[in-house]
Amino acid sequence: MKKKFCAHRGVSRLMPENTLPAFAAALSLGADEIEFDVRLTKDSQLIVSHDSTLERISDGEGKLENFTLRELREFNVGVKHGWEISFCTPEEVFAQFANRMTFNIHLKEHGEEGYLIRSLARLTEKYGAQGSVYFAGSPGELAWMERIAPHIPRTAIQLPKDQIGIYEMAKTYHCSGVQFWLGMFDRALIERLHGEGIVCNLYYADNAEDYRKYFDMGIDTLLTNRMDLAAKYREAYLKSE
Repeated sequence: MKKKFCAHRGVSRLMPENTLPAFAAALSLGADEIEFDVRLTKDSQLIVSHDSTLERISDGEGKLENFTLRELREFNVGVKHGWEISFCTPEEVFAQFANRMTFNIHLKEHGEEGYLIRSLARLTEKYGAQGSVYFAGSPGELAWMERIAPHIPRTAIQLPKDQIGIYEMAKTYHCSGVQFWLGMFDRALIERLHGEGIVCNLYYADNAEDYRKYFDMGIDTLLTNRMDLAAKYREAYLKSE
């Protein structure tokens, strides 16, 4: 299986995370996948954001869910990088990048009766991206994914607080992949999951030493905040082959 790089929130260490320019940079650097997070606004619109609050990621304050999409567009999510740029929507990401990279979409919530999942599934179909999208989440979201959009592959993410192990989570919700956190896996677990045909992602690695280490352990896809360094690693690796 080809070893892959997934640009975590785009080229997020160097650019405003979860923005269209960060995703465009990831594409230009040869990312196999991009990871982005989706939430709901006050007016039930989909927005790309990891955080549920505005302070870390923008010049705004308060909870994201208390603002409409139009209001959120007024905030600058590039302020910490000296940029002027607004939030983007999942549809904007699909419109620009669908089928050019695989989308690893992390669902931070599911919405009433699975509304968020249903909406993302419609976008996937609208842009003909069924073969290059998968949804990732924890047990609460995975259950809704399986119920609402069983045709879209699922990836299990185990958080430190979860009582269920990632192998059991993947089997329970019929996942095609898992996404480890650092320190919550070993080679034996990777081999066990591979034995079930389950793809193993890792969040995260940001330097050549770790890229080699985790790929050698059997990780299939590495999430990285430094797709620029991953591109250099890949070029050097290919030259050594």
